[in-house]
Amino acid sequence: MNHNATLSLLMGLTLAFTASCSKDDQELPAPAPEPTMTYSRAIVYQDNGQHRDTTFQAAQLKAFVTQTAQSLTVGVQPATTTEGISFELDRTKLPAALAGTYTLQTLRDKTLDAASSYYYDLPESLGGGTVIYPSSMQHVTGSFVISGYDAKRQLLSGTYTATLTGASDPTVAYSTFPKRKCDITVSGTFANIPVRSVQ
Repeated sequence: MNHNATLSLLMGLTLAFTASCSKDDQELPAPAPEPTMTYSRAIVYQDNGQHRDTTFQAAQLKAFVTQTAQSLTVGVQPATTTEGISFELDRTKLPAALAGTYTLQTLRDKTLDAASSYYYDLPESLGGGTVIYPSSMQHVTGSFVISGYDAKRQLLSGTYTATLTGASDPTVAYSTFPKRKCDITVSGTFANIPVRSVQ
């Protein structure tokens, strides 16, 4: 009898331990997917069609998403921060799922969905400084798309394209006058970027 009781006790403990482990395994959250992003910039000069195109490798890029009660901002840029683009939307007007295709504000229409801002850092050999192109002062076309939002993990994914038509050449010194006119197109993707809440 004692032998059977001991055996039953051991079996019961084994089953309880197995059930406990199985439950623990089920409760472990899946690891969050790695954030990924792409970023390409093309400058086309209006006087002769000359191109200055750059596509940055994934390892050279970083992205961010911040939100407040009033705004949601997404930015993608090279890790060296020599240039970059950001998009800002009115958080109060976005659906709970966030997904959608959003129009870009422009000089002629600031009532559209997303304000954008492109910047380009000049090297010290050209006097340094940053050239900023806010959509409120530029002719901008394109779109900003949120293709997915993982509310549980707070991860945002999407695509973007912005073309600044008739912009001043960002690659020359401030003192250059007149500057050549060009069309600047910045496009890319972002996936699984953590959403950070800020005050």
